[in-house]
Amino acid sequence: MKCWTFDTQYGPFDIVPLDGRYHIMHDGEALGAYPTPEDAARALAEGSSSWPPFGDPRDLGIPADLAQWRSRPLT
Repeated sequence: MKCWTFDTQYGPFDIVPLDGRYHIMHDGEALGAYPTPEDAARALAEGSSSWPPFGDPRDLGIPADLAQWRSRPLT
């Protein structure tokens, strides 16, 4: 299993597998769960996930394409 991270001016956003779904996480807060990591990245990039406290994630330049995220094995 692996997870994905994208760094922003407000800190990293992570997509992590948990209980058969892929969860968007930011600063310990879950922003949504999706069937695939691609769906999670797209939802965050399009602003259709829950928003973090500082506002619209679309303003951060987060890519929908997971190839632009940093991936690493989950330990």
